[in-house]
Amino acid sequence: MAYEGIMTALVTPLNSEHEVDEEKFRDLINFQIDSNVHSLLVLGGTGEYTSLSMAQKKKVVELAVKIAKGRIPIVVGIIDPGIGSSIEIGLYAKAAGADAVMVVTPYYVRPTQQGIIEYYKKLDETLKMPILLYNIPHKTGVNMLPNTVEEILEKTSNVVGIKECTENFGQMVELINSVGDKITVLAGEEFAAVASMIFGAKGSVMASANVVPELWVKFYNLVQDGETEKVILLNKENYSLFKAVFMEGNPGPLKVALEMKELTNSEINLPLVKASENTKAVLNKLFS
Repeated sequence: MAYEGIMTALVTPLNSEHEVDEEKFRDLINFQIDSNVHSLLVLGGTGEYTSLSMAQKKKVVELAVKIAKGRIPIVVGIIDPGIGSSIEIGLYAKAAGADAVMVVTPYYVRPTQQGIIEYYKKLDETLKMPILLYNIPHKTGVNMLPNTVEEILEKTSNVVGIKECTENFGQMVELINSVGDKITVLAGEEFAAVASMIFGAKGSVMASANVVPELWVKFYNLVQDGETEKVILLNKENYSLFKAVFMEGNPGPLKVALEMKELTNSEINLPLVKASENTKAVLNKLFS
């Protein structure tokens, strides 16, 4: 199915003027491609979607497609509470040549399950391009249930996958069992990703893959090869790394780690702030 494997949720490199840093973005995308990840997500939460202007978002889309040159699928994140701006960025992504969009459930407004269904139905009818759903209840305040996903699939033509970030592992398993043979179910939380793939998720959308893409490709390949004990042990060995890059939210610490690997700098937009000296010290032990 489409978009199986490891999808890196890319950071958006910013320069000292807090504009998109084209050179660093090129370096990061090429690094990801060389590391054999399977697809790239731009403008997700890790990409600071909510703190970029519409012009900056469009530049990110344009640059990603231009730099990738068809070497890897480019998925554009849409993290908006309203239909209008979601359609605007979605249509721009389609025109720019992006391969798909990943659309989070509307946040703040707390829609009903029926509202969620109608929202994705409208996007499906308007965009007419591959769509991945995105459920992250602890950030949006609304939980898209597995039976809601089933109904969305019945009423749309272009939904090809879902990034599931529920903190309820039972819900993840239920989702895999109910729609995993119809669309690509992707895990979206580092600490549950390996378990989710063992239980049948077809891959993961990972922020930490910015800095350790080869590790996530190895996780995925081990699961595909049925090497369950090896992948569980490898996951355990890297727990401290995953914990470190999220010590102060996302993507502040992650950008510090990338700076240590000379892949970007640590500039970040408000209301997010740079990682503290304590966090930098922890990251320094891991990445320097």
